[in-house]
Amino acid sequence: MFFKLFAKECGQMLKSLIYYLFLAAVVFFYVSQVGSFTPYSEPLKGQEESYGIKASSDKQQIMGATLALLAGEYEANSYTAYPVGFYKNVVLTKEKQEKIHQILMDCTGLEEGYTDAIRESSEEAPQTEDGSYIQIAGINPPLLPPAEDLSYDRFLRHMTKADKIIGGGSSYASDNVKNNAKTYATYEDAKKIYDASLYTDRISRGKARLFCDYMGIVLGLLPVFLAVTRTLRDKRSMAQEVIYARRASSVTIIAARYFSAMFLTIMPLFLLSLTPMLQCIYYGHQLGVSVDVLAFGKYILGWLLPETAFVLACGFFLSESVGGPAAILVQVVLWMVSISTGGTKLVGTVGWNLIPRFNNDQATDVWLSVFGQMVRNRLLYAGLALLFMAGTVFIYHMKRKGVLGGRGKNFIHRNRTL
Repeated sequence: MFFKLFAKECGQMLKSLIYYLFLAAVVFFYVSQVGSFTPYSEPLKGQEESYGIKASSDKQQIMGATLALLAGEYEANSYTAYPVGFYKNVVLTKEKQEKIHQILMDCTGLEEGYTDAIRESSEEAPQTEDGSYIQIAGINPPLLPPAEDLSYDRFLRHMTKADKIIGGGSSYASDNVKNNAKTYATYEDAKKIYDASLYTDRISRGKARLFCDYMGIVLGLLPVFLAVTRTLRDKRSMAQEVIYARRASSVTIIAARYFSAMFLTIMPLFLLSLTPMLQCIYYGHQLGVSVDVLAFGKYILGWLLPETAFVLACGFFLSESVGGPAAILVQVVLWMVSISTGGTKLVGTVGWNLIPRFNNDQATDVWLSVFGQMVRNRLLYAGLALLFMAGTVFIYHMKRKGVLGGRGKNFIHRNRTL
């Protein structure tokens, strides 16, 4: 019974205009964002300051850059933060400003004159011919020298306190301070990244991560329209009585709808991934590198399938319980929050975000460091998808019995279970 209904649901969806609009949106996003295959460039020795930049590990530079940033925001009473993923300009009360001032005094030993101290330290930075200071993507940032007796641990405690005063999500959070100072990467750094992309990621894994990063953006929203459309189709055609009278259980009917929608959502991704996969195989053959030919399939199933499952399940549940427009509205809000949260850091942002970001086909060490978070994240959304679908089955069954406003009271086979 299930497979018969599954095939029928697939056939119905393949006749839907909404499904083809969904496909068009996915293909357009893939073509415009993923683009063509870009080979990895092996770094050459002797090209200093051309290997990119990295977060500085110099604690003095981190403290100096962070304190300069804090002093500048303090004097303007204008703090940048992302407390829930969205940009927020924070203006503090007089009392909270005094607390920030106390932190600056404890960290620098200065009661005032922060601008002059920053200017003096900046005079040592490289200058152009017109005397302006070179600032390249965080390289040579303005520095406010910390007090001589300030340890790095005490500095971090002060910055954590400042972050709480601002409201969280600022540049002073313990996970963010290390990004306030940058330095040039060395040849050894670049070579390590290149080798990891070829031999640890086996070329295709990094490309698969980039593919999933982009596809995850559209799959965090668009599948909800398929769920809502399927639920509304019965209402528009006034087919509830016929469906309610079927001998199939509620579990079978809802499962057939759900898995057919998931199947037709995921299958196009496998087809789209064929081109970059073949390009990876060709590129690996040219370099004599063994390519992971299953990489795209594994990442699609592990990364994108739980996300798609959650969005569809949420859509079906809300459509059955409160209506299609509410389902779309809720998913739009979730999508916006997820995108905004991930937008603050495009590489290695996982946490509990519905749309984790990893907009880099290299950075293997970063991926390995967040892999455990990614597994927990995807398991969470897979579990939530199961809960939503269980709720959908329950609501649908109650409608078939006529308990929740459904008109199946006179038609349902009462002796059948869920």
